[in-house]
Amino acid sequence: MKCDLIFYLARQTGYCERALKKQLSELGISLNSVGASTTPETLGEKLCESFSRCNLVFIIGGLGFSGPKGLSEVLSKAISSTKVTSENVRKLKNQSGKQYGYLIRCGRQTIVAFPDKPRELTEMFSPELSEYLKITYNL
Repeated sequence: MKCDLIFYLARQTGYCERALKKQLSELGISLNSVGASTTPETLGEKLCESFSRCNLVFIIGGLGFSGPKGLSEVLSKAISSTKVTSENVRKLKNQSGKQYGYLIRCGRQTIVAFPDKPRELTEMFSPELSEYLKITYNL
């Protein structure tokens, strides 16, 4: 199975990409495309492009920002205009940092958002998240 990765206002992108690839390889998932965005508008465009290719997209970065450019607010606005309900959104615990991650699902499409810190990303890619992806995508 393939998925896409979008960096949004992210730092440490190379380290984060390596950390994510390691976690994904254990599930038999590989990256199809890696992109970057610095504005909510281009993030929306990148998400649309990604979902035209695959059903699983990871977003790394943007969770430490507040206000209209912060990923939490951007995703909240986007979700409010869809069929996604609070039952389709899960917070991912972050034991070693301040930002939560998010798992958002609508039909067969899933967004997983992580902070842009490789150690936190690795810790947040929990056995529960792995199991969720295995079940959802028949891995």
